[in-house]
Formats: sequence, structure tokens, C-alpha cells
Amino acid sequence: MNDKENTNKEQELNDLFNENNSNKTYDKIVKKAKLISTLRTICITFIVVLILFVVLGFSWLSLIRWNQEKAMKDVELFNQITRPNVEELGPEFIGRDLFNGTISYNRYKEIEGTPVNWGDQVFNYSIFGGVRSVEGDRQFQIADRRDGQNRSYDEETKQRMMQFYHPSVDYDYVRNDLINLKDYPSETLMEMGLSFDQSYTPNEVREFLPNNVTLKWYWADTYTDLERLKGGEVTIEKSDKTEVIPSLPEISTYIYGFDHIFTNEDESEKNEERFIESIKAGLNNEGGKYYGEYERIYRYLKGEHSNISPQDIKVLGVVVTGSASELTELINVKEIRAAELGVTIVPNK
Repeated sequence: MNDKENTNKEQELNDLFNENNSNKTYDKIVKKAKLISTLRTICITFIVVLILFVVLGFSWLSLIRWNQEKAMKDVELFNQITRPNVEELGPEFIGRDLFNGTISYNRYKEIEGTPVNWGDQVFNYSIFGGVRSVEGDRQFQIADRRDGQNRSYDEETKQRMMQFYHPSVDYDYVRNDLINLKDYPSETLMEMGLSFDQSYTPNEVREFLPNNVTLKWYWADTYTDLERLKGGEVTIEKSDKTEVIPSLPEISTYIYGFDHIFTNEDESEKNEERFIESIKAGLNNEGGKYYGEYERIYRYLKGEHSNISPQDIKVLGVVVTGSASELTELINVKEIRAAELGVTIVPNK
């Protein structure tokens, strides 16, 4: 028995020191080590790639979410000082790809307690920053059968869009829809844009407007370049000929102002204060889409003062609502230079 064990041990030693067998054993060990090393490298690489993918995924989601919120802030803050009597139902996220997203705002106008559909506003935003409007506030024009002058209509709802006339600009024609109210049933509910003969303080406006009409929105004086509103002679491109461009009223989507919310006389200045706070909030949003406009408006309103106060706010016009019979009371308001109908509805009986 012992002889057999000794023989086996001797055979193992011979195999170990045998040159051919030693090379084969070494090759097996090397191959096995390479295989283990390769598998280890693959596993480590897979884990690293997986972690990197998760980190990049979360980073991308955070970045696009941040830009989405930034775009919403840009749009919603700007809408607080533009688009008279237009309300929003909140954002709807209708699409997103690797680098861009789309936000839609469902909008309406409120006419004496009745909501009226208004065109949706759609924006695109980018993961690299920036927001741009792709839909909403588009208009077309049709000549009015009464005066032959063009009226603007919302492309989506086909409702009239109000136009406003600056008191310092001369126009070939100034529309006064107050004289047409008699042609409507007395119960017809209406929105009307009023342009004044000069600028007034909001308090003055609240005093001379009749109590039976509903004050909705103030058109604020934020104009630093009146020349762009004035017509004149221009040279036709690639020609020596000239043509005269008439002064055109402002479409309601291109003016600035603020809502009339507080009706109590003691709180009335809070309307102006909210407007000032909106301007300051826009200034704090440096790098936003409309930052330049906030800065321009702030400097204009501030003038030589160190800050803006409610007394610095001047009003060029307003938006009011009421029935046809109620709005006829405006005919005797001497401060009104122009009046243009907006949305009109006949209430359900």
C-alpha cells in the first residue's frame, strides 16, 4: 500500500517537472486567469456603464424639468402684464423628446360671469434653455361692413380682437363702437376696449367710469418709442418709389397692463401694486425670455425716482364688460376717444 502511494507521488513530481506537462499546466493557468480577468472587466464595465446611464438619465430629467419650470415661469409671469381679460386654466404638457418639450395653455375670457373659449397658447422649450411661442394669438382681418375699416379676429375662435388707440398718435380713422350698441339686443354681453384722450391715473379712471360697467383690465402707459406707432413715408425696397404707411392701432396682444381685481376703494391701489410686483419679479428672472422688456418698462416707469410707486402708473385705456344696455352709459364719458368691441355673446335664456 505504501509502495503504491509512493509511486503516485513520484509520478506527480515527474509530471510537474516534465517540460511538456509543465507548459500545458502553465497555459491552462494563464488562460483561466485571462478568462477571469476578462469576465471581471466586463462586469465592472457593465456596472460602471449602468451607473453612468442612471446618473445621466436623472441629470437629463432634472435638466429638462428645470427648463420646463423656467419656461412656465417666463410665460405665466409675462401673461400677468399682457393679453387683456385672458385667463388660463393651467399648463398641459403635450410632448417631449430628447432635447425639447411643448407646453399648451388652455385659455378663456370671462364676460360677466360667462367663460368664452379663447385660442390656446403653445410654447416650445429646449433643454439648452429658451422658450418660443409656436401657436396662439394669431389673427386675421376682415373689413367691417359698417365703416369699411379692417377688424382683427382671433384665428382659432373667430372672435373679435380689441384694438387700442394711443392718445399721442394721430390716426386716419378712430373707431367708436359705442354708437353701434343700439344694433344689438340689450341683453347681449360684451367686452369692449376703451382708449382715452390722454393718460389718467387708475384712480381717475375708476372715478369717471359708470358703476354699471365692469372694469376688467388697465392699459398701462409703458411706451418708450412712440415713433413705431406713427405712420409715415417709407421707401420701397429696391426702388426709388415711396409709399405712405398709416398709423395703425395696437392689437390687444401687444399692449401691457394689469387686471382690475380689488374693487374696495381702500384697496384699489393694490391693483397697481400687483403690476409693479410683476415687473420686479420679471427683473429678478435675469436671463428669461422677456427680461429686456421688464427692464425697459421698469426704467420708464421709475423715471427719475429711486423706485416705482402706484402714483407713477398712468393708464391709456381699459377693458370693460357688460350688457349692451349697460355699456351705452359710456357714450357720455368725455374721456373716451375710441371704443372697440371684443368678444360678444348672447346668454342662454
